[in-house]
Amino acid sequence: MQRHLFLLVMVVLLTDGTGCSYLQRTPPNGKISVQVVSWTLVKKLAEPNAGLSGHKVTILNPVDRSVIASGITDNSGIIEFELPQGTYTLLGASDEPQRVQVQAGQTVSFKLVVH
Repeated sequence: MQRHLFLLVMVVLLTDGTGCSYLQRTPPNGKISVQVVSWTLVKKLAEPNAGLSGHKVTILNPVDRSVIASGITDNSGIIEFELPQGTYTLLGASDEPQRVQVQAGQTVSFKLVVH
């Protein structure tokens, strides 16, 4: 009986000491959502969300400017990136690069009106 109790205590102590992954959860990713709209279509259709498909959007690492993700907006003018929590540089959502802070489980949204 004492031997079983000793083994159980040792297993618990070793498990806590090694930092088993079941005790530490990885935070969920966040999202960057970009909607690109055409001012011409907005005026012509009187539709404030007239999406512009085919617009390139890129996410960079702000430290070394390496590309983390890149893509083209869909038929609705929307593109989303799922990323780990952190700070990124967003290209294509305005004339200037944008610094974006992504939080775990949250969505950061941008709307770009192309004239």
